[in-house]
Amino acid sequence: MESSTHLEEVASALRSHLAETGAEPGELSLEDIAAVVGVSRSTLIRRIGHRRHLDEILTRQGAGAPRRSAGDRAVEAAARLYGEFGVGEVTLEMIAADAGCTVQAIQGQLGGRDGLLAAVFDRYSPMPRVEEVLAEPPVDLESDVRLLYERVLDALMGEGRVMAAMFAELASRPSGALAVHVRENYAPRFVSLMTGRLAVYVESRVVRELPEKTLLSLFAGPVLARSVAALATGERLTPAARARLAADLAAAFCRAVRA
Repeated sequence: MESSTHLEEVASALRSHLAETGAEPGELSLEDIAAVVGVSRSTLIRRIGHRRHLDEILTRQGAGAPRRSAGDRAVEAAARLYGEFGVGEVTLEMIAADAGCTVQAIQGQLGGRDGLLAAVFDRYSPMPRVEEVLAEPPVDLESDVRLLYERVLDALMGEGRVMAAMFAELASRPSGALAVHVRENYAPRFVSLMTGRLAVYVESRVVRELPEKTLLSLFAGPVLARSVAALATGERLTPAARARLAADLAAAFCRAVRA
């Protein structure tokens, strides 16, 4: 390392960059830091000696403390604002101000408005909760389906205002970026997850052999219809009421498909 003065200079330049972009130190490679400072990677290494030296000084100065990324904060801020005002009324500037980052950070980490919409939908939709259920081995048909219905209802009704805003965006812009994301990425992934689990019960002769689309429609149709109706009317169900509804939907599905 050339001198402690050089290390301080690098740390100062990096702190300014982090404040401007909303990025976190751990998100930047040595090449990224070198570009911020305006030197080559080899020159940067000569000046700081080792990455840990820079991380240590940033931590002492409060810039290296663990903190969620700007993109993560932006997704949460966007969900709050979309739920309160609707997607069309919320700007990237509003989201950045609420998230404590810059518009440039949102564009860089999420791909701007379109990427942010997709990230919000993916996080607050049923998919993450459904994946948690399907990560566990099958137990029995009715228990599995009831738990899946509970997770779907929790996502669609528990985060009702967020998902209502998402569905309104899909309905108003059927050719928009969010609709394209749902059609091309989200829906195929969800279908693959669900048909894979249902196939286990078909192969074990618990469920009748039916076309995959028919099975999926029998599962998804009732819960989506009930949830969309609730989102449209602003109906809110308590967790206990959602659990009872999930049990009713699961019993009806099992009666329809059991071998």
